[in-house]
Amino acid sequence: ENNAVVRTFGEESKKKYSHVDLISMIGGSDSKRGSVTSGGRGYYLMGPAVFLERALIELSLNLLHKKGYTPIVTPFFMRKEVMQEVAQLSQFDEELYKVLGKGNVPGSEQVDEKYLIATSEQPIAAFHRDEWIPTDQLPIRYAGLSYCFRQEVGSHGRDTRGIFRVHQFQKVEQFCLTSPHDNASWIMMEEMITNAEELCQLLGLAYRVVNIVSGELNNAAAKKLDLEAYFPGSGAYRELVSCSNCLDYQSRRLKVRYGTTKKMNTAVSFSSTLCMGRM
Repeated sequence: ENNAVVRTFGEESKKKYSHVDLISMIGGSDSKRGSVTSGGRGYYLMGPAVFLERALIELSLNLLHKKGYTPIVTPFFMRKEVMQEVAQLSQFDEELYKVLGKGNVPGSEQVDEKYLIATSEQPIAAFHRDEWIPTDQLPIRYAGLSYCFRQEVGSHGRDTRGIFRVHQFQKVEQFCLTSPHDNASWIMMEEMITNAEELCQLLGLAYRVVNIVSGELNNAAAKKLDLEAYFPGSGAYRELVSCSNCLDYQSRRLKVRYGTTKKMNTAVSFSSTLCMGRM
């Protein structure tokens, strides 16, 4: 079965220059020096591209703040035991960077093991870990801002030019918690993908929303919608946004509950990209 296109926006047009050409023409990045400093896919973001990224982040945060989302800047690394509750097993092998440091006990040889985040969804999901949330506080909406770090082991040789697929990037992420009742989870999912579409329309980007076939979903997501923007230089649609309804998969593992403490009512969690540098 193939992924199903739900809807499209804008017109496909062919352009002479690709995103790689354009950022080079404005002196917006230096991948050669970046690779020397940090290895493959390393880069320095420079000049006008720095201001473009800052403007995109500001636009995104303002859009979400007006809709009742609380801006939150997350930690960039997480303890192993917490990361295990939010990440998939495959992510530890192909995506996550491990950071080893000295333990907190003086004189001890204990190693402190942490992981750099691949998305702010991970630390935001853990924000209410082992808590009960009053029912009248749901839904809870967060606009996460963070740097993200990914090994990209499974994408060796792909998208090596430009800054489309890199090991470090900034991203604004939507993260929400709701009750599982009264269709609230599916209403919230539609809200989040609509927010992403609104941003793309403000930027004048042609895109399509794609319903991802069940065989491609990970263990966490019950449903996933991707927003793919049309890249005129290459004449192809590429993923910008992933919007996932995880139902209670993450919340159960993190023990994020709501309502009375006498019942085990588990909240429903969602995450969706809003913007990232590849826009």
